[in-house]
Amino acid sequence: MAITKDEVISLMNAFHEVSMVRKGTAAEQAAFFLRPDEARVIVPHGEDISMQANYEVHQELADEVHVPLEPSDITMLCTEPERARFVGAVYWEGRSLRSPEAVIKAVVGEDWIVQREASGGLKIVLYINPYHCFLPGSAQLDLRVDLG
Repeated sequence: MAITKDEVISLMNAFHEVSMVRKGTAAEQAAFFLRPDEARVIVPHGEDISMQANYEVHQELADEVHVPLEPSDITMLCTEPERARFVGAVYWEGRSLRSPEAVIKAVVGEDWIVQREASGGLKIVLYINPYHCFLPGSAQLDLRVDLG
């Protein structure tokens, strides 16, 4: 059974629901990863953001939305274990709690490797945000600051 784009987008939506809307803990976010103890988001400039740092970033924002964008692509990588690579983007928006007039509006690249577990569910193996393209009028967010 091949991993489908719809399955990966469902996983992406669930992860973003926990991190952006529910403001879930680092452990709740890490639970989406095959290796929760190694859960990280790799961002531009080579930094890795831990789930604790990701939690802290999203605690500073309100009214966050994310919308998967097209085009996106899925490529099966192997069948044992069943892995696929998803490459796409999301529109991300969030209002700063420190400066309510400051709204982040960005297109964020999503490059994921996911693996099917024996239970049939998907887990994130590797999560890369290859770019953050801030849109005109957007507040900026520097992910190179001390995020742990």
